[in-house]
Amino acid sequence: MTSITDHPLRQSLSDLMHERALPVLTAPVAVRSWVVLVDDVERAAEAAWVEGLSEAAPEDGRLAQIEAESGRIWERHGEFSTWLGYTTDAAALTTASERLGFGVIRGEDFAWLEGAPGRVFRSVEISVMTEAPDATRLGACLALATCVSCEVFDGRARLWTDFRSHDNGAGRIFIHDRGLQNDELSRLLQTLIEIGHYRKLALLGFGEARAVLGWLKGAERTLVDITRQLNEGRASQEVIYERLTALSSDVEQRVNEVGFRLGATEAYARLVEDRLTSLRERRVEGFSTMGEFIERRLQPAMRTCEAASARLADISGRIGRIGDLLRARVSISLETQNQLLLQNMNARAELQVKLSELVEGLSVFALSYYIINLIKYVLEPLVGHSPAATAGYSVGVIIVLLAAWLFIRRRKRRLKDV
Repeated sequence: MTSITDHPLRQSLSDLMHERALPVLTAPVAVRSWVVLVDDVERAAEAAWVEGLSEAAPEDGRLAQIEAESGRIWERHGEFSTWLGYTTDAAALTTASERLGFGVIRGEDFAWLEGAPGRVFRSVEISVMTEAPDATRLGACLALATCVSCEVFDGRARLWTDFRSHDNGAGRIFIHDRGLQNDELSRLLQTLIEIGHYRKLALLGFGEARAVLGWLKGAERTLVDITRQLNEGRASQEVIYERLTALSSDVEQRVNEVGFRLGATEAYARLVEDRLTSLRERRVEGFSTMGEFIERRLQPAMRTCEAASARLADISGRIGRIGDLLRARVSISLETQNQLLLQNMNARAELQVKLSELVEGLSVFALSYYIINLIKYVLEPLVGHSPAATAGYSVGVIIVLLAAWLFIRRRKRRLKDV
């Protein structure tokens, strides 16, 4: 009996649920993460660089070097790569306790990044401790007056962050672990890192959206002028078509230039919203939650990007409708010209028929004249020029004319039947 076989994607799809997850960590721990933008032309150099970092080969765009008290992780994403280092070294964290554990992992000490292809786009360091921080140390590390603080994971942790870049070029997040269990700390760290990374990546489209909106003002004015010319007939259809085609080309070029970025911005913003929901935030009196802070800052930028996308789609559709209207007018104009041409052809055909009938009548006389002269030429020597001969010729003329007319008429009918 043949046993049933596994689907070829069964194991890979099961493993997918556990990919790109941090190791199970416990407090105290310090984490530093970088986002590096890598162009397509740099991907080969990056792959070669990563392969030289460890004896183990990267798998599915990920390289992890996990040790007893530290770890390094590289991951490749669509248009960027992330580099992450963490340490649970108690001695190093105790030494940095006055700084709440910040500065334990320095960029210059992270050898994996030294010489790596790409450009650093974001960096953040996260410190996690089991002891509640005092206001003095918090104030020395973060801008408390504008700080964001909230409880997360149903109150089992509290975080502080000021969303500012500090002297080491990194943002800072401090987490007070109040009893996170199992892999909750790892999931919290992963969520916070992704929120920050995707939030800033989403803003890449903001500048392009503002530039597109500025360009759209002129494009929409041009389209209004083209529509007015079409309605008022102030320009020929050829001129209107040329202007409309040029504008359509410009719009499609803009769509191609910014379409990917605006689409990526929307995707990143949705990921941020999803990750914020998974934090399960609780308000702390006197502070904004992370979700509130990000919504106030990120949502206006996202609305600008959405407006740019919507207006690009709108003007493209309007150009299409005006193009349809112009083609309809051209089609009607061509039909009118064709009708006039057919009328002229009919008139010329009728004239040709009349001329043909005239020629037919003249041909009867010409043929009769030729036949009568031929008969006269044959009979005249025999009958002479007597009055009886003259009367005979007269009767013969009538008979010949009638015969010639009947002959031509019969031939014409036969041609019509053919």
